[in-house]
Amino acid sequence: MTEINFPNVETYKKDGRMPIVDVYRKLSKLKDSRWIKETLFCQRIDLKENKRKSLPILAFRTRIKGDALWIISGIHGEEPAGVNAIAKNIRYFNKLAKRIPIVLLPLCNPSGYRRDWRYPTAKRESSKWDKLEIPTVSASEHFLIDEKTGKAQAKKPINRESEEISSYIVQHAENYKPLLVLDFHEDESAKKQYIYSQGKLKNYDPIARKIVNILKKRDFKFYEKGRTSSNEKIIKGVVSNIQDGSIDELLSAEKIIVNNQIKDGPDAKSVVVIETRTIDVPLKKRVKAHSYILKSSKGIYALAKEIFDEG
Repeated sequence: MTEINFPNVETYKKDGRMPIVDVYRKLSKLKDSRWIKETLFCQRIDLKENKRKSLPILAFRTRIKGDALWIISGIHGEEPAGVNAIAKNIRYFNKLAKRIPIVLLPLCNPSGYRRDWRYPTAKRESSKWDKLEIPTVSASEHFLIDEKTGKAQAKKPINRESEEISSYIVQHAENYKPLLVLDFHEDESAKKQYIYSQGKLKNYDPIARKIVNILKKRDFKFYEKGRTSSNEKIIKGVVSNIQDGSIDELLSAEKIIVNNQIKDGPDAKSVVVIETRTIDVPLKKRVKAHSYILKSSKGIYALAKEIFDEG
């Protein structure tokens, strides 16, 4: 087994999430014979008595390459269901890694997860921030093209986390061409919700609609139509092609900018950002819903193959 450092630090407990040390222990069981592991960045945390420890942001990719399933989780620290679902399904991932190419980013913001903070350095978003100042680990504006100027949307990454995660995507998108991306999130919606679809088929992506149906069967209620608070159109529970400067936009981009040169982007065929409602919904139920989607990923990947091979 690849050795993974198990930092024994306290984890937020009120919602019953898995302690972060146990998440790392589970991830260490991804088999070396099937997975290549990298540490993208170590988030340093200050503890009492002037002690410091670091929390690694890990990336795993299968030893088989090709049209790949990308799975991302834990970008926002107060959204633990995806992280917990991945950790509970390591055996499934080890089996799946023998059959299809996979890139797995299971815990993109361990510092936020540990404290229940949305960002590494901030608990919640501030109305004073510009979009390009939000300290998220998923910012990719430095690779995304500003249509007005033809240059990068940002001169430099917002933080080291976003720099390393985005660079990893750009580095491996050629050998692990993103066919399907599943990015696991959660949302503080009060009653109903929606998910996001980036990529070729927009609101009408059958994969996004399949995931909506999976969540509906688990009593998550969706907006069938209307608009979001940001005036984005909702069609049967799906909102499409949000330009938010995130790694989801990067993964779906046909063209990107690298070292001031325009190059082919990852151009993922389907990028689905999964949301589960957190208000009045126990974490246990949300983890089960995310787990079901994960355990359906082989079939969802096959559906994506069929759709886009025909296209």
